[in-house]
Amino acid sequence: MGQDLPSGPLAVYVHIPFCLSRCGYCSFFSLPFSTGALTGYLDCLLREIGLFRRRLGGMISAKTLYFGGGTPSLLDAGQLQAICSCFDLTPDAEVTLEVNPLQITPRFLQALRSTPVNRLSIGVQSLDDSNLEYLGRRHRAAQIPGKIALCRELGYHNISLDLIYGLPGSSPGSVSQEVERFARLAPEHLSCYLLSLDEGSPLAAGIAAGDSAPLPPDDLAAEEYAALCETALEQGFQQYEISNFCQPGKASHHNLAYWQSEPWLALGASASGWLPPWRYTNPADLQAYHANIEAERILPDAEECGAGKAAEDYLMMGLRLLKGIDLADFQTRFGRDLATEKAGQLRKLGELGLLELEQNTLRLSRNALFVSNSVIGELL
Repeated sequence: MGQDLPSGPLAVYVHIPFCLSRCGYCSFFSLPFSTGALTGYLDCLLREIGLFRRRLGGMISAKTLYFGGGTPSLLDAGQLQAICSCFDLTPDAEVTLEVNPLQITPRFLQALRSTPVNRLSIGVQSLDDSNLEYLGRRHRAAQIPGKIALCRELGYHNISLDLIYGLPGSSPGSVSQEVERFARLAPEHLSCYLLSLDEGSPLAAGIAAGDSAPLPPDDLAAEEYAALCETALEQGFQQYEISNFCQPGKASHHNLAYWQSEPWLALGASASGWLPPWRYTNPADLQAYHANIEAERILPDAEECGAGKAAEDYLMMGLRLLKGIDLADFQTRFGRDLATEKAGQLRKLGELGLLELEQNTLRLSRNALFVSNSVIGELL
């Protein structure tokens, strides 16, 4: 398998599954934090990186490095540096750390400056305390402006904020006001997510038991999304992907690698990677993950993707970008003329105002963004 893996700089994702407390909406693989558990996990993670370095033939060149979780800001600067030093970071590498707002202190940021981290993704989620309480977040809205100001003072000028919409009692008007509050903080990037609950999340259980308020219906959520997009654009952001907005030149390079079907190396328990032609997912279980690394098994249960599956993934991911996909690039990659092959579907979706085809570029219309999965599904 080794000779089939890609060469050249990679996007790299590192999963840190530990949290001080679990948010009510979260269904990601996460575990209660303890110093001992984190230390043991990092030892295993560094061994996994070593196994990939051996498989890939030496030092791994990384053009992006993204620490996600969980709460990766539980890592101290020395632990972050130990991971970063395992990679040959390109001169313009984007190194992102997801951060819990409560951990933003002068001491934390001063130590962080000694690492290659140059982009912060801060889990604000809302600037309304009632929403934060519903979501199970421990910070409060009044703390956030000072936290952002502290990041600026200590040299961080590429900041992304997470925003969740579609909460109980919300409306298009309240979502617009939320976006305006976020915009006043002047972040370089906004990631905006519709609250959706998997069965494994505490909030889903609460709603099922009648202990928590239900989420808005889909038609109201669609109106909220339209209001969110309109307000973000009015506030000077560019929308470059269904859920993501940025100031000029501040798109997430790491996430663009996903959406443009570029290879990415994923490390840590539950992390999923794409090293063409292989897709793989590490176990969402700490013991199973440790056992794999002890046995020097990487790329567990890797699935070799044929051209058909790779083409589907390219469409599903690429059409999330507002710029759409280049049909000439699609034909070069997969040897298929999509405009001819899917002529009927393209015509129907175009007549419905859901797709736009212009100068060999295929993109979703604004009307289709909220229902993108069903529209793209017509082309698969």
